Amino acid sequence: MTDASLRLAVTISLLGLFAAWEYLGPARPSQVSLARIARHGALSLLGSVVSRLVLAGGLASVASFVQQIDFGLVNWLQLTGPWVWAVCILILDFAVWGQHVLSHKIPFFWRMHRLHHCDVVMDVTTALRFHPFEIIASLIFKASVVALLGAPPALVFAFELILGAGALFTHANIALPKALDRTLRWLFVTPAMHLIHHNPNPVATNSNYGFSFSFWDRLFGTYRGDAPLPALPSGSDIGLEHWRGPKDQTLKAMVLNPFA
Repeated sequence: MTDASLRLAVTISLLGLFAAWEYLGPARPSQVSLARIARHGALSLLGSVVSRLVLAGGLASVASFVQQIDFGLVNWLQLTGPWVWAVCILILDFAVWGQHVLSHKIPFFWRMHRLHHCDVVMDVTTALRFHPFEIIASLIFKASVVALLGAPPALVFAFELILGAGALFTHANIALPKALDRTLRWLFVTPAMHLIHHNPNPVATNSNYGFSFSFWDRLFGTYRGDAPLPALPSGSDIGLEHWRGPKDQTLKAMVLNPFA
């Protein structure tokens, strides 16, 4: 099985797992529809096609190439051992956290990223709702970090799986026991924690940027434990205030969102 096939199999399996969990134990009333699934699935497929055109082999191919030419910190310093994996995964996760922060702070990148926040419902399919242009920008950024780091290909592939699994989990509409949620938050991002990031109030939207680990937000002062009150004029608690109509949720509108 190729890397791409394995990644696809893991993604589909986790989608099915979290969708079943959402059905059995939702945190909020479910608003799943076939049309919603089809729209987000089509957007994700478009993003996958575009990313393959830009970098056919994915990030692991970048790692393989830099290893062949002996490029990157790991290769220059001839670092080996299990601790290299741990440090590299932390560095890559921090880089993705920093990229997420910049996508909120820099207007050009926010225009691409805001599509993800325009979803007025949050469930596991929200993890598929990223604009192809943002996927390209993210791929280029992560490829640069991988090249400078010189991380082993197997590690980079494992990190991609972890990142994808984390995105599906944190967006899923699943209810965890409050005590378990509080405990997990010290190390990992939970669905309830990430839900705050999707609150339309800018105070909330500009917090809880983590994908997998929660300690970056705690370390840099962007962690928030609860959504701010009062609610915005619409009374909404998910999405963006000015992108809430049914016409904003069509596949065409999602593709054109950065140009609106």
